[in-house]
Amino acid sequence: MPSCRARLLLLALLAPACGDDGDPGDSVATPDAAGGGDDTTSTAAPPGATTDPDPTADEPTSTSDPGTTSAASTTGDEQASPPTDSAEQLEQWLAAGLYRSWPAESQIHPSAGPHGGNVRTFVTAALAQSLADADGMHPQGAAAVKELYGDGTDVIVGYAVMVKLAPDSADGDGWYWYERLDTTVYADGTGVKLCTGCHADGADYVLTPYPLQ
Repeated sequence: MPSCRARLLLLALLAPACGDDGDPGDSVATPDAAGGGDDTTSTAAPPGATTDPDPTADEPTSTSDPGTTSAASTTGDEQASPPTDSAEQLEQWLAAGLYRSWPAESQIHPSAGPHGGNVRTFVTAALAQSLADADGMHPQGAAAVKELYGDGTDVIVGYAVMVKLAPDSADGDGWYWYERLDTTVYADGTGVKLCTGCHADGADYVLTPYPLQ
């Protein structure tokens, strides 16, 4: 049996080995070679921060092209002259009453011409000026609308319309003529003889007295 001195010496030699037995409590973490410790990079934004890859994403987007504004919306061309492509389009235009912004006779009165019954005439500003100047030839685009009331004064029962389509009246062929009374259309086209035959005595086919009564 070893002596007491020998046992103490043996214990002294074994003590350092017991401290290297892999106890995790004795291990110390060391930073990696780059000095960052954890090699996982976080992409989360800091609290309160917002990310917006497109700074214009929330800006309103206009779908209209400023260079494509129609002439009618800026100049009132839709009221300048009645449409003459078809009777249907003309009737829609008349029903909208756009001509009522034109210079007009002050009241409904008995017709002095072949239209019969009571009437009231409206003319474009260009035609009013041409009549005031006593021009021998009215400008292209000049137009007149005559409301037809028949025997009454409350309900429009028809229209008579004339529109100058060319600078030259060409014996009435340069004018478009339209007349409807109730459901009967008496004229719808250029150079209608029924109309030019009567209007030939007027100033460039216009019989409406001026100043407007």
